Amino acid sequence: MDSTSDDMPTVELTLGPLARDLSFVSRALSAHLRGHTARVFEDHHVPSGGIALISLIGLNPGVSQKDLAGAVALKKSALTKLVNALESTGFIERRKGEGDRRYNAVRLTAAGQKLHDEVMTEITAIQEELLAPLSREERDTYFALTWRLIAHLAAQPS
Repeated sequence: MDSTSDDMPTVELTLGPLARDLSFVSRALSAHLRGHTARVFEDHHVPSGGIALISLIGLNPGVSQKDLAGAVALKKSALTKLVNALESTGFIERRKGEGDRRYNAVRLTAAGQKLHDEVMTEITAIQEELLAPLSREERDTYFALTWRLIAHLAAQPS
């Protein structure tokens, strides 16, 4: 009989300083979150990161690609690739700025708005499930601290 890693008992490892290492903990959390949300991306044929982008565009019609890149912490080239993919599927449209031809204003199409409305219902339900172990106050504290840390890191040279 072949033995695979799936057959092995789970052993709780000692993490030592990794238990408080921001990169390690963030990576572990991201991996678990991706597992819970992957179905939504697959069901709606949206590339990873596309739902966040659609949400931001829906909340900020006419937002520039530059501002989107800053909000989702992506390089402009990575954001352009994602915007191209969403545009080719008909979820978003770009328009050149009147005064500055380099400025791309991004908006949801009717299909993009429909997708946004459908997906946000699913994402909200998933978020409630994921955050279930935390009280409302703990959730507020978690997000306040996380955004404070993000603002601090954003202000630092990388």
